[in-house]
Amino acid sequence: MKQEKLESILDTARKMFGRYGIQKTNLGEIASLARVAKATIYNYFGSKDQVYLEVLQREADDILKKIEAAIERVRSPIEKLRTFVSTKFRCMKEAVNIINLGRERTDSVPPKTDRIRNDLFEREVGIISSIFELGVKEGIFRTTDILLTARAIAYALRGFELTWLVEESSERIEHYLDKLIAVLFNGILVEKVEG
Repeated sequence: MKQEKLESILDTARKMFGRYGIQKTNLGEIASLARVAKATIYNYFGSKDQVYLEVLQREADDILKKIEAAIERVRSPIEKLRTFVSTKFRCMKEAVNIINLGRERTDSVPPKTDRIRNDLFEREVGIISSIFELGVKEGIFRTTDILLTARAIAYALRGFELTWLVEESSERIEHYLDKLIAVLFNGILVEKVEG
């Protein structure tokens, strides 16, 4: 019963934070919709901020779990990287509260949200790095600094998140991602530039 209440609270909170943001969501409404007493939420979490942080952490963990499962199913480092990118954006579209972090005022969210967002980023960099390590080992990718390359790609993808996921259709996002992957793999230069 305890786990059912916890899941009900977090599921309800996820939906409400996603729809109204942290500032306009209150624990009384969460309690009412989750069919628990407000005191129950305080007993489990202590505060609205802690509920919000748990929702964010679960979204981040879910994204990474789905990415890792998807890339496990493919063998080629090229396909692993494509799968990483497409799965990330598909999962981010569902992770409403993580996406909304980019739209919330920084003074309205708990300070620990940065830690969750940064940890998600670093774990994504780790996944990309492992794909590049495999690709270099198999002679498919060429890079002198795997970690720097992985971070550059992760930052590029992060920069597209809010705009693409909020303003574009899924089909359009897939089109952009295909183009991004093509540029990454093939470059845009016709001839090598000395420099």
